Amino acid sequence: MYKILRITFSILAALAAAAAIFVFIYAGWPWGLAVVLACAVFGALMVTFTTLQEKQERKANPPPPEGDFITGKVEKDEK
Repeated sequence: MYKILRITFSILAALAAAAAIFVFIYAGWPWGLAVVLACAVFGALMVTFTTLQEKQERKANPPPPEGDFITGKVEKDEK
């Protein structure tokens, strides 16, 4: 789910960034700033969903234990 939302907001941010110059030219400064703000919101949502997706993937597949300075190095099972 997060992957679909991340891709969707990435595309929307790119389209808004591409359209911003034309909106500035033809509609004026206020509408151009609105498009730039929308682009920033889409970018922030893209980053948010990317972070949530990474957290979900880490939760489903946790990294192997590495040990620490108290317990020492954790032996890997090599077969």
